[in-house]
Amino acid sequence: MQLWWNQMRRFSSLILLAGGLLFLAGCSTTDSENASPRPWNGPKTWENGVPAGLYEGR
Repeated sequence: MQLWWNQMRRFSSLILLAGGLLFLAGCSTTDSENASPRPWNGPKTWENGVPAGLYEGR
C-alpha cells in the first residue's frame, strides 16, 4: 500500500509540474509581424462619446 501511495504522489507531482511549466510558458511570441496599428482591446468607434446622429441638423 505504501509503495502504491508513493508512486501516485510522484505521478501527481509530475503532472502538476508539467501543468505549471505549460502555464508559465504561455503563448507569447517574438514575431513582430503581428503588430497591428490599433490594439485589440482598444475602444471601438461606437463605444465612446455621443453618437454622431444626435448632432445632425444642429
